[in-house]
Amino acid sequence: MDSTERPKEQTTVQKVVKTILLVVVWSCIGMCLEITGPTLIDLKIRIKTDYESISTAVSGRSAGFFIGSAIGGVLVDKFGLYCDLMVAVCLDLMAVSAAAIPWVPSTELIFFVSLCGGTFEGVINIAGQKLIINMWKENSASPLHILHGGFGIGSFIIPLIANPFLAKLAPDDNNATATGNVSCDSQCGLNFTTTPGSTTTTEKRYLAETSKIEYGYAIAGLIAIVVSVVFYTYHFCGSKQRKLLKEEQDNATNHEKSDTRTLSFREMFNPATCAGGRFLYGIEIFVLVFLFFMQAVGGERVGGKFIRAFSIDYHHFSTDDGSYINTVFWIAFACGRVLGFIVAKWIPIRILILIETGGCLASSIALVFLGTSGPLALWVIMPILAVFIAPLFPSGIGWANFHIEVTGIAITVFLLGGSLGGIIYMKLIGFLYDHYGPETFLYTLLGYGIAAFVLAVLMDVVGAQHGSRFNKDNTDDTKDIEMKNEWLTEKLEEDNKGYDASESVKDNEKTDNPPSYDSYQTFKRDNVKDNEFHPTSERL
Repeated sequence: MDSTERPKEQTTVQKVVKTILLVVVWSCIGMCLEITGPTLIDLKIRIKTDYESISTAVSGRSAGFFIGSAIGGVLVDKFGLYCDLMVAVCLDLMAVSAAAIPWVPSTELIFFVSLCGGTFEGVINIAGQKLIINMWKENSASPLHILHGGFGIGSFIIPLIANPFLAKLAPDDNNATATGNVSCDSQCGLNFTTTPGSTTTTEKRYLAETSKIEYGYAIAGLIAIVVSVVFYTYHFCGSKQRKLLKEEQDNATNHEKSDTRTLSFREMFNPATCAGGRFLYGIEIFVLVFLFFMQAVGGERVGGKFIRAFSIDYHHFSTDDGSYINTVFWIAFACGRVLGFIVAKWIPIRILILIETGGCLASSIALVFLGTSGPLALWVIMPILAVFIAPLFPSGIGWANFHIEVTGIAITVFLLGGSLGGIIYMKLIGFLYDHYGPETFLYTLLGYGIAAFVLAVLMDVVGAQHGSRFNKDNTDDTKDIEMKNEWLTEKLEEDNKGYDASESVKDNEKTDNPPSYDSYQTFKRDNVKDNEFHPTSERL
């Protein structure tokens, strides 16, 4: 092989094609993991359990996502050149996990299988985002928005796939009213709904034998497996490229190494690795973005989970209307992701994140003042809020990537912040809603809007002190500061030892020791010329 051969840069067309394929991967995640929503009644009937138990069982996905995020961060940092393979393998395993759920006989096993699926989702999430960041670098904000939009696409598609295979209502008992114990033969499953404001319970009997949801799960899994073939192809066809990248990394200096380099365990968990050797700056960015993701995910969970309950409990919506406004919220959410993809191409991420959080704050203020006045305000303002909430997650990743190198562990930290935020916000709104009434839904959203906007401002203030990591002039300024600090350190050491300038000159004439540098410019010229400059931060 020619020693001068270098890795080839991907063309724009190649980047676009791979980005579209990754959007399809996110759609597969949406299909495989959100199919439990439309099939929840069927799962309940098959296992002969209640809603509380089956809901707890499918929540294993969240616990798995937490585990997968931690594992994925280490894998991506240690084997950064194998992200395509990680995506392909985890897609297959996630597909198998999804296809197995209808055949599982107990809620405990469903929890375990869902946990496995969530774990594979976490690894895909980190590896896929790392691929986008490595491809688009400083222009990754817009692709990250459309990437996460793929999840919404899959979530919209899967109910259409699953619907033909759902259990059918028993024709003779659609509207029977239960006043005591209800018996049903082995061919039927029962589902009870309580009418608001009434003590009567409507019994809905389903024909268990008409439930064929295993076909819906199998179709979702099969689609994921087909998509995984593409990423196996990327992996095996890129062996030569990986070899060239590995050789380039081995021969590169610390400042020249790419984002795909293999990190040691010490480098993985050192914030200075992401921040160009600036430990305190790395800590600042990590803490702020971690807190930002707590708000981004927490606000999304509160808005999406409690809008239906608030509309029914406070504005007395019918159950159907409550479901409709919930659907409108998620449609607006998906539109917000697509809109974020478009505007991120033209608006700098530092400005965009202020616009998005400012929109959340303005919408939440409007909800507090108008949300209790009537249903119309809720129909109008909640979709607007959803549009501004939607792009916060990808914008957070894009903002961090603009200022620091986003490694696998960095993405893990951000996702863990989101997981923690979801847990805290759901616990908080549940307590407030039960003890102080439905209006607390609006005040929780207001608190979320204030926190998100304040954090965005703080992030921009801190980030402005150092600028973009892709700015060459900014990098050169950092190196110049580090070099000047090294010169001052050496000069101070010489002064403390009481060196006499004339004595030093005589000694230097008799030995091969380099002269002391009274002039910074002389020190800088000699070090640049000899290529011997190593920043102090790299030796720590």
